[in-house]
Amino acid sequence: MPRITPLPVDESGNAVTNSVLARTMGRRPEILKAFARLDAATRFHGLLPGSLKEALRRATAGEIGCEYCASLDTGDRPGATDRRESLAVAFAQLIAQDPAGITDAQFDVLREEFTEDEIVELVAFVCLVGVAGQMFGAVMGLEAADPAEAAEYQRVISGRG
Repeated sequence: MPRITPLPVDESGNAVTNSVLARTMGRRPEILKAFARLDAATRFHGLLPGSLKEALRRATAGEIGCEYCASLDTGDRPGATDRRESLAVAFAQLIAQDPAGITDAQFDVLREEFTEDEIVELVAFVCLVGVAGQMFGAVMGLEAADPAEAAEYQRVISGRG
């Protein structure tokens, strides 16, 4: 059971504002607005493809322990498609597990496949959106998304929303 009661679902049909995470964070509208802008800026724009960012989000959801975030699994998980994705996912898991323990050698391995600009984007997405949102959900005790909400999330991230 959530530790804080989410706001009621609004009638707008807006998938972003109607998610249980947004309805909980929305108790402080200025925080939700800033988080939503940051999420959009890092998730839907930039150098890294959305499919990679979704793989990073999935990888950290399990590490952080947010039941809600883990339930938004797209099911599109054939395994890492290439070395870049494998390295990025492993690095995201390191961020979630022990951010202070990341070494220069691990950064050097990441540099074999990613530019410094891409690394900044990767770390920003994982830290500022992925892990932060997942920690929020875990601390608030958000339960798994219902099937309709999970389907709506998949529609939005696939660019159909």
